[in-house]
Parts: sequence; structure tokens; C-alpha cells
Amino acid sequence: MQRSLREFLDRVEEKTKELELSQPKTLIKPKYSLQEEQETVKKMVKIWNSSYDLKIDEFLDIILSVLERREEDYKKLISGMKKETLQIYNKLFSILLRYYTFDYNYGDILGNFYMQTYSKGDNGEYYTPYNVAYFIAKVLEPEPKDKVIDPCVGSGVMLLATRHVIHEKYGWIESSKFGRNLYGMDISDNAVKMTKIQLYLTDYIYMSMLLMETFWEMLEKRK
Repeated sequence: MQRSLREFLDRVEEKTKELELSQPKTLIKPKYSLQEEQETVKKMVKIWNSSYDLKIDEFLDIILSVLERREEDYKKLISGMKKETLQIYNKLFSILLRYYTFDYNYGDILGNFYMQTYSKGDNGEYYTPYNVAYFIAKVLEPEPKDKVIDPCVGSGVMLLATRHVIHEKYGWIESSKFGRNLYGMDISDNAVKMTKIQLYLTDYIYMSMLLMETFWEMLEKRK
């Protein structure tokens, strides 16, 4: 049976305590390359532009339903959807998953992708470049117990950059825990969704457990 998000988060907290006692903080080293960020965004934009049936809010909702283990919501979202459309969404999500969770990169993939495919600066939506946000975060010298609030969160770039600095200085376990201290708000629903997605994907403890449990649930269903 699939666990509720609250139950799952409780298990993540338990696992975090275990890992603090057993795993070196340098096990996962953070990376950022402007070139790799740009190439990843370019790849996603090219895939997106291959179809006229795609909707940015639908795409973000589907990813969040997967990351938050909302199976019934996921089923409703994809009900009646063209197979080709879902395949494109899956391909885009796979790129995000590889960039953040598997390759340990930081950056603002969704913010740049959103700007190039949907917003294009309309309504004053111009997101801070990641390298600028990272520079600001370094100057602020955040510590693991600090709380960070961004009232105009956009795609979450300042929150991501702050987590990046925590990761570099204190290690991957502290950076995963630090997500509990990150807060943001925005008048754009899509902006909030992008922030949540990118924060989930850079929480390595959450994602490792999510992928592991999803795998075992798939095996159970096949029995």
C-alpha cells in the first residue's frame, strides 16, 4: 500500500537521523556549471517545441503529483491524455531527475526553461540568473539553523543557491535537512510549483527514499 506523504516524510526524518551517524558529509559533492545548465535547458526547450499540445501548468502538476506521492491526482491528470504528450512529459522529467538528483548539479533549470517556453518576460517575470543568486548566497554565509524566506520566490533560485552553499560547507545531509528551513511565496502558481519541484529534486535523502520505495511498490504490484 502506498504511504501518505506525511507518513513518508516521517520516515525521511528517521532516515536522516540514521545517515547523520553513518555517512560522511562529503559523500555527495555539489556541482554547478553555467554551460551544463544552459545545455540542459536547451535540450528541454527543443523537446518542448516538438509538440503543440503541451501545457506548462499541466506538466508541473504531473511532476509534483509524482514527487509528493499523490497517485490518485496523477491518474486524474493523465486521464485521457495523448500517449505522445505523456511521453514528452516523462522525457522532460527524466532530464530534470538526472541533472539534479543523479548528477548532483545545482542551477535553475525550470526557471530558465519556463522563461524560454512560456513566460518570455510577460508580466515582469524575469528570474535572477543562478550564478548571481549563488554569489549573493555566498556573501550571506548561511548556517544550517538559519531560516530563509523569499517573498517573491520565482523559480526558487535564491533558496536553491542558499542550499547549494550549505551543501558545500556542511555536506549533503545538512543540505537535505536545510530544506525544512526554506520558505517562499509568489503570486504565480507556476512559480511556486517550480520552486517545490527543484527543492524536492535537490533533497537527496528524500529523493533516494522516494525512488527506492517507488521501485519496491512497482514490484509488489506485479506480483
